[in-house]
Order: sequence, then structure tokens, then C-alpha cells
Amino acid sequence: MKKSIIASAAMLLSASLLTGCVIHIGDASALEGSDFSSILGNIDIAEGKHAGDISSVNGNVEISDHAGADEVSIVNGNLEMGSHVSVRNIDIVNGDVSATSHLNVLKSLETVNGDVTLPTQSTIGGSVETVNGDITAVDTTIEKHIKTLNGDITLSGSSHVLGDIVYKESESSWGNKSDNKPTLSISASVTVDGSIILHRPVNLDIESDELKQKVVVSYGGAQ
Repeated sequence: MKKSIIASAAMLLSASLLTGCVIHIGDASALEGSDFSSILGNIDIAEGKHAGDISSVNGNVEISDHAGADEVSIVNGNLEMGSHVSVRNIDIVNGDVSATSHLNVLKSLETVNGDVTLPTQSTIGGSVETVNGDITAVDTTIEKHIKTLNGDITLSGSSHVLGDIVYKESESSWGNKSDNKPTLSISASVTVDGSIILHRPVNLDIESDELKQKVVVSYGGAQ
């Protein structure tokens, strides 16, 4: 993860901070373009509005249609987005990420314990990474890599991964390798430019023979 829990919490000291309430960005009390942080409260961004950096501890963040934000950092909360939402970067510990359609993330999207659901006509300018969360993408372009430790990955439609798909070996305290094998499912219509690199056992459900040739097994005891 690019930001630790400590770094995420430290962001709260450098922005407008409210505790135990809901911040509605776009009304008179919370003008768009500003940075906002919350502890034990939710943050929502009104339709068509754009916020600066958003950080939340123990609260959800909701971004309405045609709205956006710069950095979104959440500890213990979900990120729910409508259609045609644009954000620069997403970094979440213990929370799910979902959107309706046409999501645009300029840089990367990372979670520790949370599922990532990427809807149709979405673009991720960097990588998508989880530790224990599942990744689902439909008709989505990911311009770098997909990486996970224990999560299932499901790619369908016209999804296009320009980099690698990587199942990692645990290198930190964020997660330990599960005894249950995750599943990688890729429809025949999906394009992967890079390799499919397995540093741990994975159940493979890959429809394309061409993509099967991209699988690189890189762990001890592999059959």
C-alpha cells in the first residue's frame, strides 16, 4: 500500500476535520474543491461537484454522478460511486470500492481488505491492487497491472489489462497466504498484454488458449 494507516490518519490533521457527522460537499457549508476529512462520519459529494483530497476513518464516502475528487483515502469504510466519476487515486484499508459505470481513476486503486468492482466503460490509469479483496472488472481498461494476494479476480467483456496479472507471495503483515486457493477467471473476450504470474497456487478458469500460454508459475512445489 502506498499509504500506511498512520499516514492516512495524519492526513486528518491537514484538512477540514469533522467528527461524528455527515459532510455534504457541494452545499454552502462544504464548498467544492476543498480538502475534507472525517472521523466516525460519512462524506458525500453532490452530483457534478469536485472535491480535493478526501480522507475518512470509520465512515463511508459516496461520490454522485459526474462528480469527483483528488485523493480518496479511507480506513474502515466503503467507497461508493455513481456514473462518470473521476478521481486521481484511491487507497482504502478495510472497505469495498464500487461504481455504477464510466469510472475514471487517473492513477492507482489499492485496498487491503475490500472488494473492488469496476463497472463497464471504466479506465484505471495505474494498477489495481488488493491483499484479501476480490477484483471484478467488466469492459474496463487497466493501464498497468492487477495484483492480489488472496483475492479472486474475474475479468469479462472487453476488459483490457495492459500490464501483468500477478498473484503475490505475502511479504508483510497485511495478510498471510490463505490455505484456500483463489480463482482467476478470464473470459475469452478479455485482452492481457503482459504475463499472468503466479507466486502462489491459484485455480485458473481462463477461456482463451492464448492467455493460458501467458501463465508463469513461480512458486515451489508447483505441478
